[in-house]
Amino acid sequence: MSESSEKTDPAVSPSDRRGSDRLRTVIEMGVSLVILVGLFRTFLAGGYMIETGSMAPCLMGDHRQVVCPACRYSFAVEGVAKSIKAVCPNCGQNHIAVEKFPRNEGDHLLVHRALFEFRRPRRWEVVVFRNPNKPTQAYVKRLVALPGESLQIIDGDIYIGGTLRAKGYATQRGIGIPVYDHDFRPSNNEPDWQPRWVIESQEAGQPESGWKETGGKFRFSTKKQDHASELAWVYYRNWVRRGGMHTTKVQLTHWPESLERPQSGFGCITFEEDAQTLVCRGALPFEQRNQLLAATRDPDFRGAIQRLYEESHVAPVTDGYGYNRGHDGQGRHEVRDLMFTANVSLHDGPGTFVVAITDGTEEFHCLFDLAQKQVRLIHTRTGRAMRTAPLSDELLHGPVRVDVSLMDRQVLLAVGGKLAFKPLSYGAPVERGPTPRRPVRFGAAGTEVEVSSLRLFRDVYYSDDIGHHAIEAPVQLQSNQYFVLGDNSPVSKDSRSWSSTTVLTDDMFLGKPLAVHLPSRNRRIRVGNWQTEIRIPEFSRMRYIH
Repeated sequence: MSESSEKTDPAVSPSDRRGSDRLRTVIEMGVSLVILVGLFRTFLAGGYMIETGSMAPCLMGDHRQVVCPACRYSFAVEGVAKSIKAVCPNCGQNHIAVEKFPRNEGDHLLVHRALFEFRRPRRWEVVVFRNPNKPTQAYVKRLVALPGESLQIIDGDIYIGGTLRAKGYATQRGIGIPVYDHDFRPSNNEPDWQPRWVIESQEAGQPESGWKETGGKFRFSTKKQDHASELAWVYYRNWVRRGGMHTTKVQLTHWPESLERPQSGFGCITFEEDAQTLVCRGALPFEQRNQLLAATRDPDFRGAIQRLYEESHVAPVTDGYGYNRGHDGQGRHEVRDLMFTANVSLHDGPGTFVVAITDGTEEFHCLFDLAQKQVRLIHTRTGRAMRTAPLSDELLHGPVRVDVSLMDRQVLLAVGGKLAFKPLSYGAPVERGPTPRRPVRFGAAGTEVEVSSLRLFRDVYYSDDIGHHAIEAPVQLQSNQYFVLGDNSPVSKDSRSWSSTTVLTDDMFLGKPLAVHLPSRNRRIRVGNWQTEIRIPEFSRMRYIH
């Protein structure tokens, strides 16, 4: 037998050889990973950076990340200009200076380039495509209509073939725009702010109902409840600090003789003498309220002014955008389509917990019945149980995320990120009621409950701010045409503003965004008189795209 040509160095111990082998394996794996990532990015995935805010807040362009001084809520503001003043989308605090906050580049997208070679794009997907008006430019929008369909936008919603097209649960979560996060709330000592979540019995001046709020969490105890079978409620009122285009009316029999009549309007107030009604456009400013109260001792007038102040500050939810500047961010359209989400923990027992949501015409109750171990969807106008499902055991081991939404005339309930039952669609009303100013409430009876991390989101309202294509009349798409819209409806240059000859077709798609990756923000470094800016990773912005 011939002697092997491989010789072992006696100076190298077996443990050293094993360490060397492991190091070589790690290096080889690292090189292989780099090669695989390179091949993946070359042939399957690509990186795109968002420059504009047409898809905000889902996807953001160049922006500043601002922190509201009143509620500490963090939100993005369009562009990098220093002179703009921001408005907090959470609590409405305005005139927020942004120059002290660092500039951030837009979101970096990881895009699957080859996906649409195997299947066609789907409705509500976010897509990347070549701008039909400038093929060298990539656009990112949300696809809302498919080839061969007839599309029209009515009251901010998408109608396909004359039928309102509802969004699924995943799309609602991806498209939802924050309205209010109770974990970020201003101090109740601020003169123009009052709590948005209110315990009903406290506001009515009644005895304790069983609900108590501590640190933003609502806890219900049966020890404080007088009638175990009666639901005690906590409700959301959309309190706004100032402004708005809503109208509020209160009864007033006469205008005080000592006070000049508002013939042409006293600020935002008018008095309709024939109807004996005091009318306010928008929210009555705190300063004007005090001015009017100080002007007379008439008790009826003072009572009416105080009622008008309280009621005028509770307004419908609108399509405002904290991301936008000026007129585009104010919110000119009332929005009925909302999603309420909270962490809920129930105690095993015979009681009930209810979440109620309304669009101003129809109201639905999601009733968690602990005695029967069921959750039922009840149409309150008829009292009928429209859906029934087993009560999730997760709720008894607590806290679990509960989502209740009423969007596109469809109501759904999800527990722990999973639908409790098939969403319920309901028909269009003969006559719609006013947009609710108190759209959501929750109640309990006969059991221990904790509700925390309360958040409210709204749907996108597709408006005619940017164009009228598919708004004034239906648009018929041909066999290879698609219709796309931006989530930031007031500023998005999309299919609404394109001419009838400018169309998006299959050959223009560049891929589907999968995630926001490698986000970063600027950090200023100063050493003595020398200073510079460096980019540091911002991992909180990394996310999948729905």
